[in-house]
Amino acid sequence: MVCMYGYVYLTRNKINGKMYIGQKKADKFLGNDYIGSGQYLWNSIRYHGYNPQTDFDVILLEECESLEMLNERERYWISYYNASHSENFY
Repeated sequence: MVCMYGYVYLTRNKINGKMYIGQKKADKFLGNDYIGSGQYLWNSIRYHGYNPQTDFDVILLEECESLEMLNERERYWISYYNASHSENFY
């Protein structure tokens, strides 16, 4: 059995539809208990308010077994969704 080092996730703001892709070092998926730490995401939270259970969906994209895999797969998913250039992402 391989242990999970962390995971890559997608957070969707239900208020404005914007999304965020990030990584979390954890041995299990935390769901809406962890929505992310990106600056633009938190600027939106300060503006719109914050209720993680009703205002956000957190979707598990991939579990990773190492820091190297976590970093590589986060880059993959950002590229896959074109998140760096899309107006739909923070």
